[in-house]
Amino acid sequence: MDLTGAPICVDKASGAISNATPVEHAGLVLTRMAAKALRPLDDLGFSHAARLIRCLLPSRRKVAVRFTQDMTFCFPYGDGYWGLLLDPRDTYEEEVEALLLAVKDCEYAFIDCGANYGYWSLKVTSERFGRHKAAAIELDPASFALLEANVAANGGRVTCLNRAVAGRDDDVLRFYGAKHEARSVVPQAGVEPKGEVLSVTLDRLVDDGHIPQEGPLVLKLDVEGIEIEALRGGVALLMRDVLVIYEEHGSDRSHAVSRYLREDCGMRLFGHAGHDFFELGPLGELDRIKTNRRRGYDFFATRSRFWLDRLESLARGWGQGRTGVAAAHRARNGEKDHGGSQTCR
Repeated sequence: MDLTGAPICVDKASGAISNATPVEHAGLVLTRMAAKALRPLDDLGFSHAARLIRCLLPSRRKVAVRFTQDMTFCFPYGDGYWGLLLDPRDTYEEEVEALLLAVKDCEYAFIDCGANYGYWSLKVTSERFGRHKAAAIELDPASFALLEANVAANGGRVTCLNRAVAGRDDDVLRFYGAKHEARSVVPQAGVEPKGEVLSVTLDRLVDDGHIPQEGPLVLKLDVEGIEIEALRGGVALLMRDVLVIYEEHGSDRSHAVSRYLREDCGMRLFGHAGHDFFELGPLGELDRIKTNRRRGYDFFATRSRFWLDRLESLARGWGQGRTGVAAAHRARNGEKDHGGSQTCR
């Protein structure tokens, strides 16, 4: 795919499209309409719609979505994952966005494991999110090339590494996945690997200077099925003031990552729904929160007093004492929240 040349420009706030041919403009408008129409269905079918639009109204260029003066994010025209950003009202992983905005005043370094094209690294290093240091790790060379291009277009302010975060260093791992957003080193029956990549542990990232030796950290862990293995490779790192942003997949009814973080790492678990932060009680609460088996749900974990002070304050001040399940249920069903007297556990 030829992605050279000036990109098509889209303003995130207004949706204004510039530097596009009539065909490209029509394609982006249709993609935006599909994103809006499918939002109530949790975006079900959007990737198919984007692919159809790309076939009917083709382009070989990139789309550059401008969020702020110092943050622009590029992806291929017709992308069935990032194309949702064309809807001005769409907020990608709104739970993560809410958290990172709420802690923007804290001094921390950001570790973006499974960075894809660099969306969160670019946001965290922007002025609106506090201009934090960031290291982005991505295993797929094709996605890594777009990650590097995005970082270069935004002033080169992120350290980039083409590796798979895992439990051991320097293993040659095969990776799989038909879609760029789902590349994984977990073998898939009957599926040919897309390529190979070297592994790296979280502790090695620190030892090699990609991550500061001291100070609080925010670890975003999106490594498609090897979260627990990756955490086992960060024994020293997890002894620090670390806040983990992780994904619970809707199809995992054992809640393995949350269980490991709580029972093996001794961390407390938090979430965000609607306008509320909350602390998770028994893991059984996740049965009622994770209602869609085809999507992921973002949560936060820590045992650091530095981060617990902030998260406890957010859960009290924003949640007004609501339980996590109630807040998440209301947000999922689009209900307005009028408060309550029940306390968080």
